[in-house]
Amino acid sequence: MIKLVALCVFHFLRLAERVLPLSVLSFLLWPPAAVWDLLHLRQRTPLISWRRFPESWRPKRWRFLLRQSLALYHAQLLYVWPDRLRSARWLSRCRLEGGSEYIGSCEGKRAVVGVSLHFGPVAILPYWLRAHGIVLTSVRTPAIDYLEDLTNYQFSLSPPADVPVFLSTSEIGLSPRLSSIRKILGPIKRLGMLVDVDRGKQFYVRFEDRLFRMATGPIRFAQMLDAELVPVLIVETATWKYAIHFGSPVPQQYLDNSADMEAIGTHLLQEFSKVITRHPEQCN
Repeated sequence: MIKLVALCVFHFLRLAERVLPLSVLSFLLWPPAAVWDLLHLRQRTPLISWRRFPESWRPKRWRFLLRQSLALYHAQLLYVWPDRLRSARWLSRCRLEGGSEYIGSCEGKRAVVGVSLHFGPVAILPYWLRAHGIVLTSVRTPAIDYLEDLTNYQFSLSPPADVPVFLSTSEIGLSPRLSSIRKILGPIKRLGMLVDVDRGKQFYVRFEDRLFRMATGPIRFAQMLDAELVPVLIVETATWKYAIHFGSPVPQQYLDNSADMEAIGTHLLQEFSKVITRHPEQCN
């Protein structure tokens, strides 16, 4: 029953996006999206999260709670129609700040591991990148079993069809081999990963008055693929308007041989901080 309802809602939303002006569609979707946020508010524990942020990342409490309670899911609803983000009416709503060198063919270019945080509408970052011609495959946890078919169909909508938009952690395994990763990625040689996940080996980096726990996965993959490690964040600048920020790649000397984890983590946090301090209410 749940699967049938989800399927009907999915196709209804795609139809609504096709026939309604975006301002009307956005307005109509606010109430159900806010209800969804409120239902999941307790498990997000926003007040606990707010206290964990360093001082420079800490938003005004009321703005943070308001976004967590009423605006988080609404900003990510675009995942229902990823195939339409390349159209003029959508593409004009997302600008790139840097990253132009990654647009287009990957042939002859160095591999790239884009690393991000749970910040802003990060769930739709891969779709917007692909809409701009920056094709990568992002790592995520497996889909919920009873929605797996619908999820896989939704993933397949994001062009190009021959390059998977997501790679499940179960496909990678605990000890991935270089040959298997290259086979999965194919010629694109671009991988997107989150560095603040509680998965795999971890390390700690001091930043301001806090210790940040970070996953080593993106760093290890960058080493395996001889890739650039590039910080990338997405923010919602206004309702359904976005900006994608590319930071400076991690210096190669930090990645050579035995990686300098502290230097890598510090570089990433400094690059992330340039964006987060401007939009602290979008910390998740």
